[in-house]
Amino acid sequence: MTEPTTPLVHDLPMRWADLDQLGHVNNVTYVDYAAEARAVHVADGDLQDRPARTVSVEYLRPLLLSSTPVRVTSADDGARLVQEIAPATATTPFARATWHDEPLPDLDLDRAVAGETYDLRVRRSDLGPDGDVTVEALFEFAQEARIVSVVRLAGTAGSGRYVVARVDVRRGDPFTWGAATTRARSVVTRVGRSSFTVTTLFDDGRQGRADAVLVGFDLETQTSRVLGPQERAVLEAQLS
Repeated sequence: MTEPTTPLVHDLPMRWADLDQLGHVNNVTYVDYAAEARAVHVADGDLQDRPARTVSVEYLRPLLLSSTPVRVTSADDGARLVQEIAPATATTPFARATWHDEPLPDLDLDRAVAGETYDLRVRRSDLGPDGDVTVEALFEFAQEARIVSVVRLAGTAGSGRYVVARVDVRRGDPFTWGAATTRARSVVTRVGRSSFTVTTLFDDGRQGRADAVLVGFDLETQTSRVLGPQERAVLEAQLS
């Protein structure tokens, strides 16, 4: 593995539309920030436009609306592109996006466990120059399917009770634009003390997969919380 090149820096403004219902920058928006910086550096000739089959995002601290620009610092070591995202005045990252080709670990999903299904329809704006959906769109698809899954499991009371700690998205076969829909199936694949993992399969994994770690969140204290016995039982009943 070669040594990383000098980090590249790109600043961009935050928008009101970047926020979720908690007032935090939405998890998909971080991917948009990362992809924007990557595209700028590719256009400037500072980065190679290598395709990435897997994109992973770690959400380290909530980012709130501010007039301070968002800074994306990118480092490419030849095998992976790592981007740290934070306000331009911060000294530590608020999120970290990694673009690479390493496959996600195999999961022995029991097909008898149907999970929660959601039909996706690709919009024209979801497509990139190559005619396939963008990485940002894949993260958005995963978010849509995951929200539907959590609401069906926990009811509307589950809304806002969890925050996303990490998402790994693996590309598969291309998506097509048109009248056809793609079935997304979300299954709970891990339950811990204060977090759980939801795996979303696009067309049973043929068109890709997303693994999202969700953490229990206390709206009053704005801190993580331990999962309660009742919600844990509901989640464990869905384990594949």
